[in-house]
Amino acid sequence: MSRDLTTAMADAVVASTVRPILLFEATFSNDTGYYWTGFGDLDWNGHTWKGVGDLIAITPADETDDVQGAGITVSAKAIQSADVAKALAELANGQGGSIRLGLLDEAGALIAEPKIVFRGRLDVGEIDDGDPENPLVNLRYEHELVDLERAREWRYTSQHQEQLYSGDTGLKGVAALQDVDIIWGRR
Repeated sequence: MSRDLTTAMADAVVASTVRPILLFEATFSNDTGYYWTGFGDLDWNGHTWKGVGDLIAITPADETDDVQGAGITVSAKAIQSADVAKALAELANGQGGSIRLGLLDEAGALIAEPKIVFRGRLDVGEIDDGDPENPLVNLRYEHELVDLERAREWRYTSQHQEQLYSGDTGLKGVAALQDVDIIWGRR
């Protein structure tokens, strides 16, 4: 099954030589970081993706038949102290992140359109500085399907309707209906 791959991607997958890469997009509180598992810069989709080579590790994204979201952990090692300081200052739970699988052609150019293999929200971000010379940044992401398990605290009240649609008074009388006795079938 092609899973909606572009024709160029589908052809590259079955070619005799496959050159896969991963593109990691992480949203921080002040900006968005773009990284890929190669060396140097890669320009794609209006962004410059910073090559981190083999300095990044991503746990496998599990796929199941059930409707459940399995998370992943993205780890970056041997990063500079300025990047550790940025990670500490700008990590915030709930920020988005995605991983795309891309393929390079023989000339090293990215074949259009890398496929999203994971999209989720940051659950836990931590710095492992057990080795001060080579700190490790671990970012644990929950799959976006985890949001289906969260309880929705929403009521059909005038206050909630006002939050959604300012000035709408359509639910103004709902509270008064709780104490009304309606007798059907009698005069």
